Amino acid sequence: MSSSYMSEANHVPHPVDELLRTLLNGIQETIGKDLVGVYLRGSLALGEFDPVTSDIDYLVVTENRVSEEKFADLHEFHARLANLPNQYAQHLEGAYIACDALKVFRAGERHPTIARGEGLQWTEHKANWILERWTVREHGIALVGPDPKSLIEPISTDDLRAAVSDRLRDWAAWADRSNDPDWQLPLSHKAYVVETMCRAMYTMACNDICSKPRAVAWALETIPEPWRSLVERSQSWRIDSAPPDPGVISEVMSFIHWASAFARFRYG
Repeated sequence: MSSSYMSEANHVPHPVDELLRTLLNGIQETIGKDLVGVYLRGSLALGEFDPVTSDIDYLVVTENRVSEEKFADLHEFHARLANLPNQYAQHLEGAYIACDALKVFRAGERHPTIARGEGLQWTEHKANWILERWTVREHGIALVGPDPKSLIEPISTDDLRAAVSDRLRDWAAWADRSNDPDWQLPLSHKAYVVETMCRAMYTMACNDICSKPRAVAWALETIPEPWRSLVERSQSWRIDSAPPDPGVISEVMSFIHWASAFARFRYG
């Protein structure tokens, strides 16, 4: 791996470093000469990886669009990875994007993508991938490959805020679907939702993207009650596998609507 990553390696658990090495070796072997670069994003890139709750977020850049044959090879590789005796083996979040598609985000495009606990699949990338591109461009750590700034065009503040506004509309629409089974996911998921709203508000207010812990700290100093107390309480849910009670679900739904309106009308 690159020396820049090795300088960061002491800040992550050994199983993460071990899995990243296996991931990188497999990507290089599977993609071969078409590989341009592999970059860490998310909490690993932002320097605030949480050993308990964080995923291993990465981006693979290829010279050409992944072919169906190559996709099948990558799918098989990721299936093997998921079965490794490593506690993070099913905590991978990544995508494979060709150079021309990475340079500037274009809505509606589909790329090989893997989400936590799932297999690799062709997935349409929505506005959140503008935010992911920004993180890779500004903070991405190259495991191999050139400076990501040479691969991704600058993303303006207006584009960043527009992407957040778009995502907030999606979240608000989800908050209206009380029968969605995801509302019955454990309290840890509700903590994730609350933290995501904090990150969205932070980006709208500060024209920047930060880690969830930083966004929560900002929210606790910035937003009014009763939402400040909700954010504070949500921190005790981060590893709680208990189902949420109806009161918590209602609170989180209301917080999504409030955060969406607050961000868009105060900062949008």
